[in-house]
Amino acid sequence: MKRLLFLPVLLATLLVVACGPGEVDVVAEIELRDPETGEMELRPLGDLEVRLFPFDRDAVFDSLSEAHDTPEPQMDPELQVQQDSMVAARAAAREAESQVLVYRERLQEISEETQQYSPAEARYRELVREFDEIDVRYEAAQAEMRRQFEVFEDLQRRVLDELNAFRVEMELWEDQAFADYPDVVDQKLAERGAEILDDRTDATGMVRFRPAPGEWWVHARYQTSTEELYWNVRVDVERGEPVEVRLTRDNAESRRIL
Repeated sequence: MKRLLFLPVLLATLLVVACGPGEVDVVAEIELRDPETGEMELRPLGDLEVRLFPFDRDAVFDSLSEAHDTPEPQMDPELQVQQDSMVAARAAAREAESQVLVYRERLQEISEETQQYSPAEARYRELVREFDEIDVRYEAAQAEMRRQFEVFEDLQRRVLDELNAFRVEMELWEDQAFADYPDVVDQKLAERGAEILDDRTDATGMVRFRPAPGEWWVHARYQTSTEELYWNVRVDVERGEPVEVRLTRDNAESRRIL
């Protein structure tokens, strides 16, 4: 008798599992340079906005682009080379700046540690020698940093006006070509009977969604000093075990920052 009483409860539980939503765990992390050590470290991307689309937004933009009267503006190849040079110069300047910060921090640590010893002690003399050696590298790193920033600023002055002109041209084209995007989105959401889910990652770089089963696309953007990382990752959601989607540099599209 007890088994028969338990059966409806069991069936109800199974029904909830079978008819409930799926689960998507998104984890975002990329390699970033530690400003203190200068080393590349794998870091979680906290507070990253992540959206879950029930359709492929890139396919929508592609269709609208193809249907527009004029093709998408293309950057002049020479301007593109100049922009690449400017981006590389900026990265080199930031790299040199990171090295300066590493040396500066170590010099400060040595200066504080020497206060614990008298000039007659061996440890004091060791610290003084290390300080002098690092100070030489510090001065050289400062000179290199100034040189790299001068190169970057010179390139920036030469190409900034052209880049701004191209940016304006691109924005005007996008306003026209993608004018119907909101209407297309409303139509697709109505067809699917779903909505766009939106949340932000926590300090560990993770965010959890509970969408209905079906095809979804994980969308996010992350901007560094030299590029924008863009994700539009398809995921097939089913009821049962959670699906994990990792957003890394490997599955991101690197986009130019105009």
